[in-house]
Amino acid sequence: MSAPPTAAPEATAPPAAWPAAPHARESHTVTAERDRYVRERLNFQVFTLGRATQAVALVAAVLLWGAFYWVTRDGRVLGWAAMVHCAQALRYAGFAGTARRYPASRYPDALPSEAIRHVSPLLLMTSCAWGAAPWLLTPANGAHDAQLPVLAIFLFGMIAGSIPAIMPMPALVAVWLVPLALSLSARFAWVGSAQGWITAIGALLFAVTMARFAIAQRRLLVAELRGQLEREELTAQLVTRTRELQRLNQERSRFFASASHDLRQPVHALALFSRSLLRDLQGHAAQPVAQRVVQSTDAVSGLLNAMLDISRIDAGTVVPRPTDVAVDEVFMRVAQLFEPRAQEAGLALRFHTPPAVMRVDGELLLRILANFVDNAIKYTPRGGVLVAARPRGDWMRLAVWDTGIGIADDQIAHVFDEFYQAHNPQRDVARGLGIGLSIVRRLAHLLGGEVAVRSRLGRGTVFWLDVPCRAAAQPQAPLPELATSASPATADVPTVPISPPRVLVLDDEARVGEAVRLWLAPHCARVQVTTTTEQACTHVAAEPAGFDALVVDYRLSGALNGIEAAAQLWQLAGRTLPTILVTGDTDPARVRAAYASGLTVMFKPVQPEVLLQTLRELIRADVARPA
Repeated sequence: MSAPPTAAPEATAPPAAWPAAPHARESHTVTAERDRYVRERLNFQVFTLGRATQAVALVAAVLLWGAFYWVTRDGRVLGWAAMVHCAQALRYAGFAGTARRYPASRYPDALPSEAIRHVSPLLLMTSCAWGAAPWLLTPANGAHDAQLPVLAIFLFGMIAGSIPAIMPMPALVAVWLVPLALSLSARFAWVGSAQGWITAIGALLFAVTMARFAIAQRRLLVAELRGQLEREELTAQLVTRTRELQRLNQERSRFFASASHDLRQPVHALALFSRSLLRDLQGHAAQPVAQRVVQSTDAVSGLLNAMLDISRIDAGTVVPRPTDVAVDEVFMRVAQLFEPRAQEAGLALRFHTPPAVMRVDGELLLRILANFVDNAIKYTPRGGVLVAARPRGDWMRLAVWDTGIGIADDQIAHVFDEFYQAHNPQRDVARGLGIGLSIVRRLAHLLGGEVAVRSRLGRGTVFWLDVPCRAAAQPQAPLPELATSASPATADVPTVPISPPRVLVLDDEARVGEAVRLWLAPHCARVQVTTTTEQACTHVAAEPAGFDALVVDYRLSGALNGIEAAAQLWQLAGRTLPTILVTGDTDPARVRAAYASGLTVMFKPVQPEVLLQTLRELIRADVARPA
């Protein structure tokens, strides 16, 4: 609400959120602010309803004195008309002045007490004018006492109809009802008959009843306003907290993205160095030590790649590619992956499925089932694991049952949350990070399905996936292998012999570039390491035909990123060189940008063998491509 002119104090707007009040003084301040806001809302209702009843009151007064003057032809009726219309004119002027000083554009739903100070005295004047009606419209000489009941009914209606306009303020109830009720009661008492006295008492009782009704209505209105205010406060607090949670979530995402990138850099270098060391120590006494270093590095790489999977899914770069896949072939692949582990653990791994063919992304389906079976074997000390499929209408349910340790009821709701592990309070990294099932839930949504779990502690657990059972439309496709960390576009590349390649490496961290060089050197004719785009451009400009492939980091120290640097190097080389874009970013926006570039994207820490294999396939595809 905009600030009003200095001549008129502004009404209190509802606060966005009331602060917590740890001290009595603060609590008193908050309560006072709430009371003032409710009071100003009541003031606004008095003003609004008071203005709205003016036209009705004017018409009622004209009809009343017109009818009685037509019957009595008494000049006192005209005197009463002048009196009541004068009071009405003053009330109209008072409301008009308030409307000018407190325009609705600035005071849409609340008014300060100063805005309605004129209401009580002018209403008292109007009440006295209406209270004179029994004496002036039906003079006390008794000549027109027959019309007195008609006047009483009319005034009773006036009293009842005015309740909504006066009930927001108890003072208005008093100044309106007391003069009017006392005058009407006194007029009936003046008649003196039993009927007159009964009517006089009835008028007083009616006024008291209306007063109590008005007070009760005010209580309800105040309670409603307080409830509305509390709802507005709670809504404002909810909005504030939601924004705060969004901000914290964004900060968390930025932190994890930055921390993940910074962690991936040394792990990436360590993976390359350790694998080079293991290769060079073949037959040496230190080879077992190097082997353990490689295994430890691979474990860390696996955990980082699990977090990367979440970023890739959230970035929208994992897109289902449905093919016609036989369910029994999926189960056969699961058996190939896990039967050795099950036998080693002394568990029976069984499968049951109808001869069904589904149109689904076989790779994503395999990843989901593999995660379920992996967890089942991990948490089943004895007994067995059953993998089963069953049609359920238009859906296919694929379930993994185990006779393992089970999950407590209070933990069931959290098993699909990120970083939650029901049976790993010590956070043993050998048992994973607790993000596998959160990845499974995301993959299920990509397939248009849902995952769920049911468990009994000490008896076992069943995880299942419900996916739409789409009919097969094409010849059955072979089930794809599980995804690797690379994404080369090298399908159906013919086997073409290639010479040891010449590779240019661009990475702003020298130790990473040196690790890549050390790993690739035995397999390449030349590995040129550069740390800036300018250095890389200098080498390519000096020898436009001197390199067969590029390995470029996405984040570089200069103004250009890896995608832009690769384009510049292609321009200098005069052709599109096979390029691997290596990145440690997990931020969804950067992941999308990397895939959108069309380059072969690999995420740090890169598996050294996969890097070498991908590089060879890209070069082989480039050699086989027609000139």
